[in-house]
Amino acid sequence: MSYDEAKEKGASGLFANKYGEKVKVYSIGKYSKEICSGPHVRNTKELGEFKIIKEQSVATGIRRIKAVLE
Repeated sequence: MSYDEAKEKGASGLFANKYGEKVKVYSIGKYSKEICSGPHVRNTKELGEFKIIKEQSVATGIRRIKAVLE
């Protein structure tokens, strides 16, 4: 859906200038609805083998990784 449509439906997104024309919205029950560039998993073992290509701090106590599946 479009970024504007996602915002109208209550999705939060931190990087408005980094999203393309179409965005993905991921929900976790009634607790979270977020605009995101990739899927989330409960446990990394769901992904199989992957290679971390970037790791960074997002906020205090929160880390983000970018990885590719192998």
